[in-house]
Amino acid sequence: MSGIFGVFSSKKNVNVFPTIYSGLFALQHRGQDAMGVSLLENDKLSEVKGKGLVTDNIKFDNINRLEGYVGLSHVRYPFSDDDKTLLPMPWVFYPGTEGEKALIAIDGKFINKVEAEEISEVLNRSMDDIIEFISYLKGAYSILFAKEDKMIAIRDPYGIKPLVIGHKGCETIVSTESCAIEANGGQVDHFLQAGEIVVIDKNGYKSYFAKERAYCPCIFEMVYTARPDSIIDGVSVYDARLKMGEILYRENPVKADIVVGSPDSGLIAAIGFAKASGIEYENAIVRNKYIGRTFILPTDDMRKKDIKIKLNPIKKFLKGKDVVLVDDSIVRGNTIKRVIEILKDSGVNKIHIRIASPPVINSGSLTFDIPKEEELISHDRSIEEVRKLIGADSLGYISLEGLREACGNKNYYEKCFGGNDPFKE
Repeated sequence: MSGIFGVFSSKKNVNVFPTIYSGLFALQHRGQDAMGVSLLENDKLSEVKGKGLVTDNIKFDNINRLEGYVGLSHVRYPFSDDDKTLLPMPWVFYPGTEGEKALIAIDGKFINKVEAEEISEVLNRSMDDIIEFISYLKGAYSILFAKEDKMIAIRDPYGIKPLVIGHKGCETIVSTESCAIEANGGQVDHFLQAGEIVVIDKNGYKSYFAKERAYCPCIFEMVYTARPDSIIDGVSVYDARLKMGEILYRENPVKADIVVGSPDSGLIAAIGFAKASGIEYENAIVRNKYIGRTFILPTDDMRKKDIKIKLNPIKKFLKGKDVVLVDDSIVRGNTIKRVIEILKDSGVNKIHIRIASPPVINSGSLTFDIPKEEELISHDRSIEEVRKLIGADSLGYISLEGLREACGNKNYYEKCFGGNDPFKE
């Protein structure tokens, strides 16, 4: 769920840092635990890394020393089993030639036991060696590797993690999401295929392919992770979420006075639900925009405290009304319980919860961190049991088939919903 962003300029007098800076901001939603940016130019390395947001680390006292014609950057979403002693990416390695530096940034998790240094060493070898290595490197990942004369972008052989390439003038840009390329005024050229290895140098870029396994991008990108203005493998995230809401009503109809979206990730599905149902849509819950994404905070206490100051109701829209509240997902249940409390305190008559994804029932996802199944509110519970637990008058989820339909009927990675998992033995 982290984000990576890299830029290679074919002209050595162009500083790519301004493009990277904008790209990092565009991907900040993917990780708020730590960030890093590293640039290379004429044997010189310049970098800034640290805990927290981009704005916590890149400031007036260091921004002027960040320069290079090739650079990588990273925003980190931590997993509970990550090594907490490791510095933020990109990491710097010295692959062999005296003084030569290589950068690597990774979004994802590996099933094979492999270290980033080993990956960096392989990416400095022949293309045949790289193809063989990636063909058998199991996991959900995208990788950026850079030296002064080239940049390499890799999408895992299952295509679980997204990666897209574009350009702006003499700069070739690779990003986890298309929104970060477009935010720079760049043009999106190509969504990397499963197992695709792209080598970028001063002459442009060329694609090679590892052995594709079973193309299955992560469906949770469409539900929650990706920004709504991104395109994932040719599918508009905004359009998919709108269709989720429409299908959600088709599968779980209800009569009510208004439809409300849970800010921010439930808003688009709520619009779709209102459109399909003919029920009036209201922005009746306001989100404090200075609070980050609750789900990706690392501890339960932090998430609960964050929810209390994150959301506030507009009571005149709610008092005495039967309300449909649409949210993108229920994982632990903290957020939805708090929102229901807010609605009840505002004088709502009935609360109908509609969720634009199936119940999250499995842990061990390679794309977001749910370490223990007992933390999942839907694990080993029926929908009726969850309804009683959260205090709603009714509860309905989109089916997995309905979610697939909304997202373009591709073959997706769906382990958290009990669906397709290419690694299941």
